[in-house]
Amino acid sequence: MNLMSHAAHDASESLGARVNIVRPGRTLAIVCIGFAMVIVDTTIVNVALPAVRDSLGSDLSTLQWVVDGYVLVLASLLLSGGGLVDRFGSARVFRLAVALFTLASVACGLAPNSAVLVGARLVQGVAAAMLMPAAMALISKAYPDPAAKAKAVALFTTAAGSPQAFGPVLGGVLVTTIGWRSIFFINVPIGLLTLALAARGGLPSAEPDRGTRSDVVGQALVVVGLACLTGALIEGGSLGWSSPLVVVAAAVALVAAAAFVVRERRAAAPMLPAALVGAPRLMPFVAIGLLLFTAYYGLLFALSLFLQQVHQLDALQTGLQFLPSALPVFLLPVLAGRLSVRFGVHRVTLCGLAVAAVGASALLVVSTTNGALPLTVALFVLGCGVGLTVGPQIALVVGAAPDGTAGTASGLLNAGRQTGSVLGVAVLGAIAGVGVTAQDRVSGLHIAAGVAGVLLVVAVGLAARRPARERTTARS
Repeated sequence: MNLMSHAAHDASESLGARVNIVRPGRTLAIVCIGFAMVIVDTTIVNVALPAVRDSLGSDLSTLQWVVDGYVLVLASLLLSGGGLVDRFGSARVFRLAVALFTLASVACGLAPNSAVLVGARLVQGVAAAMLMPAAMALISKAYPDPAAKAKAVALFTTAAGSPQAFGPVLGGVLVTTIGWRSIFFINVPIGLLTLALAARGGLPSAEPDRGTRSDVVGQALVVVGLACLTGALIEGGSLGWSSPLVVVAAAVALVAAAAFVVRERRAAAPMLPAALVGAPRLMPFVAIGLLLFTAYYGLLFALSLFLQQVHQLDALQTGLQFLPSALPVFLLPVLAGRLSVRFGVHRVTLCGLAVAAVGASALLVVSTTNGALPLTVALFVLGCGVGLTVGPQIALVVGAAPDGTAGTASGLLNAGRQTGSVLGVAVLGAIAGVGVTAQDRVSGLHIAAGVAGVLLVVAVGLAARRPARERTTARS
């Protein structure tokens, strides 16, 4: 009887072990599906704005909130999302984020007015801020081997890049054939599929740190500071930089930034743990992501103005024009992963940033008279640089993060990237939008391209630097 009891116990443990076995490929597939759903909502909405305006009677500022509200909330809350991952576990936060994003998408699709639509978009941003760091933490847990992790990150980046490549085109087709609400309803089957796959297993479990506390004051300072900075940059171009509203917003942003630094030094549970701040290469890698996304997404917005205002292209035609840039972002991360295994992620990142800088600088030759070829070549080179960089950069940040901080580190990386996207649209968009004549638009595009090129050169410089102890090791 005793032997039978032990045998049953052993069988039960064996069965439990089999049930809890996580297949890394299944984890990667689930994460990619959920993450792609979040990313596509950063690109697919732009082409639907005229239809939203006509349907809901929205004014221009409301349409801006439909786009910017999502990204602002996403960028502002990513650090807290990373903290939630470390505190409650990546699998649990991932499931909750997918469910919340799916429900918010339903609310967007059913929105009876602009206010409800903007509010639902803000909720989407909250869910996305939870999902992004959870996704990276799950990949890090499922692929502990550095070489396998590099390949997994490459595939993950491909899934993230696919909406960039096909989102505007897909949005144009959906809006034309079904209506603007379909761009939100398309998230529902994707979200339900992700939840169904996650419910059947496949997400690695991690021991949450329930002793971790959230810094509510620090988070509030981040939200206020980023929102005011973005508002000042956007409104400065239209109201004038001396406008009282712009000056006050800029001042509040500076005060919030200073208060955040003081708060982080004194808080018992800072948003940025000391281990992260003290990691030798982490902050430079995060800064590279901010500069890259500022240049890339700022140029995409500036080019969108240029193509629609100067060449009079519609939304679908504009989306198709971006394919030479978007396709390399979609296709090259797999190659970048293989190159990273062979040559190292640091060298591939450096090479990708240099190529992106060349692509941005090539936009300086674009004009209204030399046809589409220079623009196509410049966009292709720019896309190649971004496609070679985004995946290896993720691996660098995750690799530089101390143990137990993968969620917060990935949240910090994505916060930097999304902040760069917001600032790029605000700054380069304002530069490119100056003037009324076609020549003014060309000059604005050239200035924006020059600024983007300088930002990417700075990113190259950051990537080329190594800490003193690494240089010493290399010489020895």
